[in-house]
Amino acid sequence: ESCRQFAEDKKKLLGDMALACAFVSYCGPFNFTFRNKLIKEDFYQGCIDLGIPINKNIDVTQLLVDEATIATWNSQTLPKDQLSVQNGILVVEASPKRDPKTREATDPLLVRFPLLIDPQGQALSWLKNREAENFPYQGTTTIGHRKLGEIAKFCIENGKTLLVEGIVDNLVPLFDPILQKKISKGRGRNKWIVKIDGEEMEYSLDFKMFLLTKVANPLFSPELSAQTTVIDFSVTREGLEDQLLSFVIQNEQP
Repeated sequence: ESCRQFAEDKKKLLGDMALACAFVSYCGPFNFTFRNKLIKEDFYQGCIDLGIPINKNIDVTQLLVDEATIATWNSQTLPKDQLSVQNGILVVEASPKRDPKTREATDPLLVRFPLLIDPQGQALSWLKNREAENFPYQGTTTIGHRKLGEIAKFCIENGKTLLVEGIVDNLVPLFDPILQKKISKGRGRNKWIVKIDGEEMEYSLDFKMFLLTKVANPLFSPELSAQTTVIDFSVTREGLEDQLLSFVIQNEQP
């Protein structure tokens, strides 16, 4: 029976992975209810219409992340509800990373940095804990900081994490070369070059950037939405119920 089930799952792996890719690419801006509709109805039916074998009731959370990773995120203050776990997956998938075995880094031309809608500050709290060791000595910054250019250049060149709060609708031109992927191959196997404010500098493959807005319903330009991965961390009633339930269970367990 197990062998038969394994063979069946193997046949449907292509469709499962196609649905997972669609989730990572398109579901970030939407709430939990609409994401489920896209996954279980639209994306699933699209695979069926194209004749791609696929499992019917896919749990993208189980497909894309393991329990140990989720537990680590929870210890870094990411809430335990399903929406928050999905958002954690989307943030990680949108961020550059290195293969744990080969140490090969993500091609910078393939990265769409996360743009997080975070009215309640849950994403900010989680990222401050998760990226604590990777921030520059100034810590996080804001879009209106007078030394934003200096901080950004330092992070880009030294492979640090740049977390920018206070986004409203658009970004300053400083970030255009990064978001528009005006990054060129330099001399050497893993050397990349970018020009910021007219200054050419090395682009570290370990550089990460997170953009946060507290505006609950922002009006981002089509260009900014296409250049970044928009992820909605807004807490819904159902999400808050899940979070409160997890707190109760955690406190009541002997």
